[in-house]
Amino acid sequence: MRYIRWSILLSVLWMLPAKNFAGEELPADKLVIQAKIQTSGDFLDLGAKNFAAEELPADKLVIQAKIQTKGKGSFLGFGFDSLWMMSGKHLTRVNAADNSVTDIEVPGGGRYRAMAIGEGAVWVPAASKHMIFKVDPIANKLVREIPAQMLSSEGSIGAGEGGVWAITATGSGDTNLTRFNPASGAVDAIIPLPSNSAGVVVDFGAVWVTGTNNGELYRIDPTRNTITSTVNLHDWPRFIASGEGSIWVFNQSDGTVQRIDGKMAKLLATIETGLRGNGGDIACGGGYVWVSASGTPVAQIDPKTNTLVREFKGGPMGDRIRYGAGSLWVSGSAIYRISPPD
Repeated sequence: MRYIRWSILLSVLWMLPAKNFAGEELPADKLVIQAKIQTSGDFLDLGAKNFAAEELPADKLVIQAKIQTKGKGSFLGFGFDSLWMMSGKHLTRVNAADNSVTDIEVPGGGRYRAMAIGEGAVWVPAASKHMIFKVDPIANKLVREIPAQMLSSEGSIGAGEGGVWAITATGSGDTNLTRFNPASGAVDAIIPLPSNSAGVVVDFGAVWVTGTNNGELYRIDPTRNTITSTVNLHDWPRFIASGEGSIWVFNQSDGTVQRIDGKMAKLLATIETGLRGNGGDIACGGGYVWVSASGTPVAQIDPKTNTLVREFKGGPMGDRIRYGAGSLWVSGSAIYRISPPD
């Protein structure tokens, strides 16, 4: 009997109209829009940190000096209190104390990779000549020529941890990391790489190599001459720098900069710059990370927030950048010495 009463009650309730709790209904155009913020893609794509940076013309950069060279320059290096740049068959040295120029003749010409400075010398990889030139910074003189088979010119070599490290060619491409003895120039080790590779930097007790074809970063232990870690990156990582407590890689495919923990070999951040395409360069110093590309001589990344804070567009310079002696140095029709933006 109780079951029948409950059944009748539920049937009655089921037939009652549903109570509509909808409040006031208004069209969306009644919303007060405070800002419309453009993004580069899907809101849910959180892989790269994308913040609108301040964009300024290059003439807002404070030029400390414009240093003429004998020809159009290539990659830059900073060390031994000087800025170094290859230009044709001359290695140009700019003394940071007074901007005076010394030209050192080398049997170069053609294409170069970015030089390395360390192990008591300046090391210039002449890709077209398949040679690495060792230059004595005390005598300002070429002291050794080291044969090194190199196919690509876009990349860099490294020096440190008792070796000079260059990506060299095999039958399938630039897929070996060769360790040269800094004193004799002899080959101390050849380390096979999983991919065509480009950039090398030595820091945190290791050698770091960008694997361009595979979108990877390799950490090599110099005590064992073996790869000990692989970090997955965005496509076409090429240029690499160390500083501000990390390894930094500039990816040509999408213009992202990726930050890697130098002790743990773990990816920490991905920062969008929009500077995709061929060429480019990256450097660290003065509390910031600096990127240069064609049409954008200086882009400034704050490592405290992992954000792009400022870009300078246009001008007669760009694509190669270094930091040293409290200044930025950017290549172009001349070497431009620039006061770093605050």
